Amino acid sequence: MAEATRQEVYEAIDSERDYQNSRWNENTTTSKNKHSLEEWYTYMEDYIDEAQHVLSRTARQDADPIALDIMRKVIAMGVCALEEHGAPKRDVG
Repeated sequence: MAEATRQEVYEAIDSERDYQNSRWNENTTTSKNKHSLEEWYTYMEDYIDEAQHVLSRTARQDADPIALDIMRKVIAMGVCALEEHGAPKRDVG
């Protein structure tokens, strides 16, 4: 698997957020893509379960690309949740 720079990682997350915003928005969903933190964690957990299922039952060369797609999706869901509910910074000290 190829490594990625932090910039490349953020670009991948941004591309997923753009996709999510185009797919789920006030014109396409009754929720207007607003969810409670509990809902966000449930959605994320469901995709993580899917990745674990693929990783445990599929050869690595086939499973890793699928799992990485899911990782990008889950991280972008977390970003969306922080956009919606606030993004507290880590208190260093």
